[in-house]
Amino acid sequence: MVSYKKKLYFINVHISWFGYKYNLWDFFSFNAGMHVKNNQNKKVPGIRADTHTLELDLTQDTESIFAGFAKQIRQQYKISENEGITTYFHSDIDGFVHFFNNFASRKNTFTTSRRRIEEMGDNLKLAYAEHNGEILAAHSYLADEDTGVVRHMHSATKRLDDMTDKNLVGRANKYLTVKDILYFKENGFTTFDFGGYAAETKDESLQGINKFKLLFGGKLVGCKNYYSLPYWASKKIVNSLGLHSEV
Repeated sequence: MVSYKKKLYFINVHISWFGYKYNLWDFFSFNAGMHVKNNQNKKVPGIRADTHTLELDLTQDTESIFAGFAKQIRQQYKISENEGITTYFHSDIDGFVHFFNNFASRKNTFTTSRRRIEEMGDNLKLAYAEHNGEILAAHSYLADEDTGVVRHMHSATKRLDDMTDKNLVGRANKYLTVKDILYFKENGFTTFDFGGYAAETKDESLQGINKFKLLFGGKLVGCKNYYSLPYWASKKIVNSLGLHSEV
């Protein structure tokens, strides 16, 4: 389980991922349990939200993982290798925030901040795909060594930049995802979580994201988020004001 504290404006909130240890008092304080598996059949006090995600079993051998990828992923992986796209992990938070926020602003979606990234501590890993010295895609992951789960948190690319080869960027983003999967497998993680799945959504953008994730062979699983009553109420107020709390 990964736990950390985040700021919701002037309020300190305790966030837990992949598990939820609580006592009765927690229901009256500010806290949340995120991505609690459905097979953890405990009665948890708080406001429950049923969610879904896609997970890839990293205990498979590498050949089986590749076989589960869609044909286009395997093809574009080889093309990206020949094009000289490189991938790496780096802890440059400011660089990541700048790259992500540039993409998010163009896409008209939520941005992030150095504080929000730092709140997750050493559990957050930042990955990049680069071509000829230019970053084309960047991902962040919340990695839990105790449970063996790594969850995709942020994703940004250069595809919305006018002067960028969108096909190259698309291949780089897929290549980075594959390289990240292999990296976490090699480092002992057992489950690659693609960061949620918008089940039965009518939103075309979310449908496109779902289709992208399905290209990598993950399986749909159910999970739950739990919010204490004060935190749930605070989130409702923040959302009603058109603001954003990220969790």
